[in-house]
Amino acid sequence: MALTASREGQEPLAAPLVIVSNRGPKDFVWRDDQWLAMPATGGLVSMLAPLAERPDVRWFCCVSEPPDADAAGLFTTAADQTGGPLPVTPVPLPASVYHAYYGQISNEVLWMLQHLILGTRGFEAVDAQRHHAWTNGYLAANQQLAETIRSSCSDVRAFLIQDYHLYPLPALLRQRFPDTPILHFTHIPFPVPPRMRLLPGAWREVILRGLLGADVVGMQTRGDADAFLDCCRELLGCSVDREKLAVETDDGRLVRVRVYPASADPAELGHAMQSPAVAEARARMKDRMGRFNVIRVDRVDPSKNQVLGFRAFGRLLEMRPDLRATLRFSAFLVPSRTDLSVYQTYTDAIRATIREVNDRFETDCGAPPIEIYYTNDREQALAAMESCDVLLVNSLQDGMNLVAKEWAVVSKRPGVLVLSETAGVAGEAEQAALLVSPLDVEGTARAMSCALDMPDAERAARLERLRNRVCRWTAADWLSAQLSDLGIE
Repeated sequence: MALTASREGQEPLAAPLVIVSNRGPKDFVWRDDQWLAMPATGGLVSMLAPLAERPDVRWFCCVSEPPDADAAGLFTTAADQTGGPLPVTPVPLPASVYHAYYGQISNEVLWMLQHLILGTRGFEAVDAQRHHAWTNGYLAANQQLAETIRSSCSDVRAFLIQDYHLYPLPALLRQRFPDTPILHFTHIPFPVPPRMRLLPGAWREVILRGLLGADVVGMQTRGDADAFLDCCRELLGCSVDREKLAVETDDGRLVRVRVYPASADPAELGHAMQSPAVAEARARMKDRMGRFNVIRVDRVDPSKNQVLGFRAFGRLLEMRPDLRATLRFSAFLVPSRTDLSVYQTYTDAIRATIREVNDRFETDCGAPPIEIYYTNDREQALAAMESCDVLLVNSLQDGMNLVAKEWAVVSKRPGVLVLSETAGVAGEAEQAALLVSPLDVEGTARAMSCALDMPDAERAARLERLRNRVCRWTAADWLSAQLSDLGIE
């Protein structure tokens, strides 16, 4: 077996376990009116960090390089991703390629399609520009990743490939590493065949056959796994075993499809809640919240459905004049993909809706009832989660939604979760949350009203149900199950 270079002061290592993702271990943070590259604290990175800290692991991610990267928008560079606590091998792409791969296809087509954002505010057409971006951006970026990994690693113990940016990559790596175990995990909802048919036939074939290059295809929920199986059967004509969750490929390989629900890290959250940073955030928030509080914590994204959530809150104030003097809505909205026009337009719509509600009810409430915190200050959000009466998660569709799980660990009020039934976490929260249709403004307002009136004993019982489920299947379980299926200790 080939050996790889060791980290400083250590013996050479056997073939590494390789993580591949679009995103590296650093993320952009909006602070003091500027973007700063800082270690990421949530989602994909937090769940992979314990593995990435091992000396036998290498992490490859895509970056865009100066001098033209700045002209293409807010894209991570090699300088952004290196120098942190986790080792990473950045794979540079020309800014034009990165923009096409990440912006025009991954985010403006695949993300929108897989989150039900279709039409003028999302994915609505595949024109010549999109076809060019697919070939010269999305496919080119995946090819460059594969070539870099091939030239950097003479042997690999196993691959863990992450998300919708890298659908073609398993098949590309299979060509160079035919006997190496490969797992691809999709963090977002997987489309059913009728929705997949909205993509050009050649595109969806690349996506499905790319994933079938893996030995294990991981999904968030059983519904996502079934959607993938149905796509393979209906669109590729593959033989599918729905009981065993497996697909037989044209060359006779059996690809396993597995469900790994993403989860939170209760131990890390417990440590964070004891930190000075959260203590300071509690002090800051103490005088800024009302007697009763609704909060939301999410990225600014059309899939998160913030506009209808704020409209539902306005309807709640209309229905319940008795709450106006004491109820406040604190919205912790993380800026996201600010260089894309769809996101700019959606941010404007959010702000307009908040202004409308605040203008209408400020006098009766004694202050603007909605306050927006346009930052990704995690400690501040955690402090609010701890003491809120209602957490509103009304996404159009979510792969999972880790905010709901983090809230279940830290809530002390106890609070109540009002949750979209199209979020991936809804299956786990069915007996704990108040479930709503994401398009039902009236129903969401009534659910928040019910949550605010709910007796403490029922609140506590519902919260405990979800908290127990989160603690029984944590981020560590999510990762260890995948490694076990790859035969990795």
